[in-house]
Amino acid sequence: MRYGICTGLENLELLERLGYDYIELSVTATMNLEPKALWEYREKLKSSKVKCEAFNILFPKTMELIGGNTSEEELREYLHKAMALIQSFGAEVVVFGSGKCRRCPKGMTYGEAYRQLVKVYRITGEIAGEYGVKVVIEPLSRKETNMICTMAEGAILESDVAHPNVGLLSDFFHVCANSDSIDDIGVIRNFGHIHIASGKGRRYPVSQEGECYGEFIKALQDAGYNGRISIEGKTEDMEKDGAAALVLLRELEGRSYE
Repeated sequence: MRYGICTGLENLELLERLGYDYIELSVTATMNLEPKALWEYREKLKSSKVKCEAFNILFPKTMELIGGNTSEEELREYLHKAMALIQSFGAEVVVFGSGKCRRCPKGMTYGEAYRQLVKVYRITGEIAGEYGVKVVIEPLSRKETNMICTMAEGAILESDVAHPNVGLLSDFFHVCANSDSIDDIGVIRNFGHIHIASGKGRRYPVSQEGECYGEFIKALQDAGYNGRISIEGKTEDMEKDGAAALVLLRELEGRSYE
């Protein structure tokens, strides 16, 4: 497995000291940086052992992708800018969660909203493919969206989108929030990226107490997953919790081989 943290570029040197493999950046936050800052961070990445391999938060909350204020032309224009940015950092994958952007709005049937969602993901995959980027569908908690909340729903959406540049993500926090079944990992099997944080408070995974991280990691290993796992959670002490989380995750990975 390769381990990273979802954080800003200001923490790049800390991740390197802690021994992480990569950093996962926010598309919207990175797009808002000044050109000089972007250039400086790209230069730092060139000399760092930690590279930018993934992005998340693909869309700003102001974009309504289902029956809302965003036309197909605007969607395509935005995606070209976003994917060009992702490519310029050398990242290979971007997470498409953006729950508020993809909600089924009032007055629209779920079926119609789902058909529109399939189209949005397909367009996203097509444009991502032009830049050598893989998009992963992120099932989210029901508090964040009313469409695509379980891993099984995400797998069905991936199948209906049917594009080689659109895959699926599993997020431990959302699995717990939705009482999703970890056993479904063994049925779905095909995941392109993983997020992890405590199921109780969405914090850094520093302790197994009250959590089932071990079952989650083992299910991924049994399904043949050996890719990236990004910590996406809260902490008041990133250095301390980041170090503890990496030790725990590597320990759990080692156990899954026993």
